[in-house]
Amino acid sequence: MEQDVSFGRYRFDVGSGRLWAGAAEVRLTPKASAVLKVLVAHADEPVSKEKLFASVWNDTIVSDDALTSCIQELRKAFEDDPKQPRFIETRHRRGYRFVAPLSGATPDADDSALTRPGISSIAVLPFADMSPGRDQDYLCEGLAEELIHAFTRIDDLRVAARSASFQFRGTGLDVRAVGQQLNVGTLLEGSVRKADDRLRVTVQLIEVATGFHRWSQRFDRHLDDVFAIEEEIAESVATSLRGSVLSGQEKQALRRPSTGVRAYEYYLRGRQYLRCMTQPDLEQSRKMFERAIELDAGYGPAWACLSAAHAMSCEWFGGTREDLAHAERASQRALELTPELAEPHVARGLVLSQLPRAEGAAAEFEQAIRINPNLFEAYYYYARSAFARGDIERSAELFRQAADVQTEDFQSAMLLGQSLRMLGRMEESRAATTEGIRRAEHILALNPTDGRALSLGSGALFEDGQHSRAIAWAQRAIELYPDDPGVLINAACLHAKLRQKEEALALLERVFAQGRGKREWVEHDPDYDILRDDPRFKEMLARLK
Repeated sequence: MEQDVSFGRYRFDVGSGRLWAGAAEVRLTPKASAVLKVLVAHADEPVSKEKLFASVWNDTIVSDDALTSCIQELRKAFEDDPKQPRFIETRHRRGYRFVAPLSGATPDADDSALTRPGISSIAVLPFADMSPGRDQDYLCEGLAEELIHAFTRIDDLRVAARSASFQFRGTGLDVRAVGQQLNVGTLLEGSVRKADDRLRVTVQLIEVATGFHRWSQRFDRHLDDVFAIEEEIAESVATSLRGSVLSGQEKQALRRPSTGVRAYEYYLRGRQYLRCMTQPDLEQSRKMFERAIELDAGYGPAWACLSAAHAMSCEWFGGTREDLAHAERASQRALELTPELAEPHVARGLVLSQLPRAEGAAAEFEQAIRINPNLFEAYYYYARSAFARGDIERSAELFRQAADVQTEDFQSAMLLGQSLRMLGRMEESRAATTEGIRRAEHILALNPTDGRALSLGSGALFEDGQHSRAIAWAQRAIELYPDDPGVLINAACLHAKLRQKEEALALLERVFAQGRGKREWVEHDPDYDILRDDPRFKEMLARLK
């Protein structure tokens, strides 16, 4: 198991081949770094020239000068005297020996990162695109997001939400500052380089408290090996964090279905569009998932995401009955192919909640939770479904669980506050609303243009008595996203709370009059109470499903 090793004032990251003297990196050529890796792996043992040539130059015929040059480079980096060596000793006719005492296990030691204390939280940062064309952002985001999903299946590990961790992009990040912002003990960062049919993925698991690399590795593989790379990273990181070897059942839980490279590319591109939640992006995501399915009709995750794209379109943009039928068929196919995954059950629950088949939807959401008790989407969409059918008490329970699973999410906390308020549990409601505002403020500090945080947060601010600030947030959301249905609906609800009926109705006409919106939700949401007797509102409500 490869990891950091320290000697004297130096720290060597065996996986990446990078050397530090204190906080400053000491630049090494790749060959010198490779020589150091072999020497450190056999610390305090003579390493023959033959072994070094075979390990570093892969049996390519080179002169002794090549090795001598690397040794000289390392000695210069260490300020080492060959006559009185503190790091690299020359063994006459035998090779070289690394003589400095190591703090931490050597790279090949069986008990290296495995016996170190466990850490209970992690954030996965978006991987950097190092490809020649810098055109692999979908792959960089996709790999990182797949790892986030994998880590949610590890018991007792808190995983920072993508919406929070993906705000931190670029190089030169202050590890401790990022870790403190995300409230995690470790960060996983990496880079991706795709060239033709080759893929290089470099990853580092960094301890926030020390800034040291807990584990690192570089994978140079054929593009077809992308799933094997994901599994190796997930298993190695999970093992390091847990401080013990994973069981067979735990390893199995980390595995995901595989497919061909082209199908996976379309799947990841579809996921990128799906997150944007605009009507054009949902349409584009459907096209990407359909293309993936054309290439591999047996790839269950693509069917699940296709179902979710259709279902989201129906809920937010007034999709047709045909759209809902497509969603149902896709969700059923996803379950047939991958019933062991939680995500197809969430997709099926989304569809059934709109048909509406409440009992079937609840059964699917509960099955998703049994498979993965840490899956935020299962609790969140189950809570929304419960609220829409009028089971406010159950919605409160589920929104609370969603907020506990994903401690950065402001939506579940704010909606929990609403459900508790409807149940008359005012003290709990105030606490949940305050927490929701705090979380939204944190997200907006990272991304001031987050329209969902601004628009949903405006209603929470009103309930908290911050009316001027509520209006400012709603106005800012509309300025940024003037055609977004969610932004317009939340602004209308704020105007209704302010008893500004005409302003509320004018905004709702831009959404509800086009058949966009979820009737069941509106029927149970007290924000609309002031409008219910208005003929214009009744007419608009009649157009919703």
